[in-house]
Amino acid sequence: MKRRERILYLLPACILITAFFLFPLCYLIYVSFFEWNGLGPMVYVGLENFKAVFEDPEFHMAVKNTVIWMCAALIVHIPFGLVLALMLNRKPRGWKFFRVMYFIPNVISTTAVAFLWYFIYHVDVGLINNVLNAVGLESLAHPWLNDPDSALIANMVPFMLYVGLTMIIFMTQLATVPRELYEAAVVDGATSVQVDLKVYLPLMKPAIITNIMLNLAFCLRTFEYPFLMTGGGPANATTNLSLYIYKEMTGANRYGRSMVAGLATVALGMVVMIFVILLQRERRKERAK
Repeated sequence: MKRRERILYLLPACILITAFFLFPLCYLIYVSFFEWNGLGPMVYVGLENFKAVFEDPEFHMAVKNTVIWMCAALIVHIPFGLVLALMLNRKPRGWKFFRVMYFIPNVISTTAVAFLWYFIYHVDVGLINNVLNAVGLESLAHPWLNDPDSALIANMVPFMLYVGLTMIIFMTQLATVPRELYEAAVVDGATSVQVDLKVYLPLMKPAIITNIMLNLAFCLRTFEYPFLMTGGGPANATTNLSLYIYKEMTGANRYGRSMVAGLATVALGMVVMIFVILLQRERRKERAK
């Protein structure tokens, strides 16, 4: 392929990236140096917005909660999707039905799911507390969304419903594994668990990397759950970076500070991408050996 043809193929993507990412990012950096309420004139304040945001305890809590979401995705969500994929890959009775059922939440809006779980957790009319009261376990009834110790975990539980997409990506990768490898392992006397660990899991690295990237990106932009279920409370226990940006922009009318928080989110996203790139390089080195 000639150089001119390469440029023509890449040009539409470059235009889109410039228009919808690079230009907004440059504007984000520009506004972060100004004090602005969104309507009046912008006043240059230098690094004051950066200082104010980085010294704000609520921002520290937002970063902490965002990182906790990301850790939950790595430690719980992705392994859960992998286990489901390995189980359904054995094609037990009704596996197609369960595959569809696990994926259904992914076609429901996160707003609807957030409202649903808000009422499930509700202190007085919520399903969880009503069931506990009905079976005589009143002592376990709890204000799930009003307690700082449980509110963040309660916000993350609906996120686990979206494990279906993670599972499907793993199942797609499993479908590419040659059947001969499985049959050879069985002939050698390997159990189902040993086949999963020794045959399938080493070949799942491309899907694992893809799921890491998608799930961490989802965690970085999660907004509906803390906004609709708790509003970031109680005591900012569920505020994440997306909600912090929203509060600074619409609640306090401090657009400059919200842009600084946006830059922090972009920086955290770049760290995630570097992490994924390093994983891909390690995989390529292993394949080259």
